[in-house]
Amino acid sequence: MHDIELIQLRRFVTLVEEGTFIDAAQKLNVTQQALSSSIARMEESAGVRFLDRKRGGRPSLTVFGRLLLARARTQLALAERMASEIELLRDARGGSVTIGIGETMTGRHVATAIRRYHRQQPDVQIRLVEGYTEMMIEKLMLGEVDFVCGGPSHDPAHADLLDFRHLFEIRDVLAVRKNHPLAGARELALRDLQDFTWMMPAFRGDIYEAIQVAHMRAKLPPPKRIIRSDAVTIGSWLCIDDDYIITVSPDMVGTLIEFGALVTLDLTETTILRHACLITRRDVKLSPAAARLTEEITFEAERAYGSPAELGTPAFP
Repeated sequence: MHDIELIQLRRFVTLVEEGTFIDAAQKLNVTQQALSSSIARMEESAGVRFLDRKRGGRPSLTVFGRLLLARARTQLALAERMASEIELLRDARGGSVTIGIGETMTGRHVATAIRRYHRQQPDVQIRLVEGYTEMMIEKLMLGEVDFVCGGPSHDPAHADLLDFRHLFEIRDVLAVRKNHPLAGARELALRDLQDFTWMMPAFRGDIYEAIQVAHMRAKLPPPKRIIRSDAVTIGSWLCIDDDYIITVSPDMVGTLIEFGALVTLDLTETTILRHACLITRRDVKLSPAAARLTEEITFEAERAYGSPAELGTPAFP
């Protein structure tokens, strides 16, 4: 069996799909004799019959042929994927890639993918543009970025023109400075947070609404002291220097959490589950350099969180 080659498997699969030696030979652009000899050599190598040849009729698969067909399709798919990856790597040696980074994408994983990609493709110029996903999608539609890493868009305006490749799910966090009175506390409840100022994003109201609903369910009055800001750097310093509570996608404060300047609270009532995606335009083909980088980001997400098939892939938008 080790002597069976990919070209023989491709001919075998084509014969099964076309149904006759005549049709398969025409599609493969080979003679019927060459096709028949290729199948015969496979059978001789394996010591079994893959086809039941009926005079004047279509050949049918034996039990061995059915097994070979399933395995052959898998092997051919793997070979095509390998060839595609080699082609991407070969053609992505130069040029540039501009990525729109929206909220939801955890910065460490994207950074890891970019770092690995840059080592492989040092001549590709990489440009990162950050903002809310809706803003990045507008840049995508204007051709200012090649693709977007972020959450599914809340704006259906361009939904029919976009592809959303689901990568993973991640929940928002509540974070406070390391010396905050609530830092390290266990079994927290919403009532324990009422005496503190909340910080939340200003551009979108989904977090604000989640906090309002959570307090209503807990039969508590909603927070009155609120700072709404999309200025991440200033907001971070506010939280580091005072006893505020920030609720945000973890990628926005991931560095501060990583180095211990902020710590998370063990409370999820007000937090939102987000879906990280790769967003591309359906009507624009990615350059080899950009396509290669999307594969690196997808690989890193799967390495960290598992494949979308294992997690269950939601439909977007």
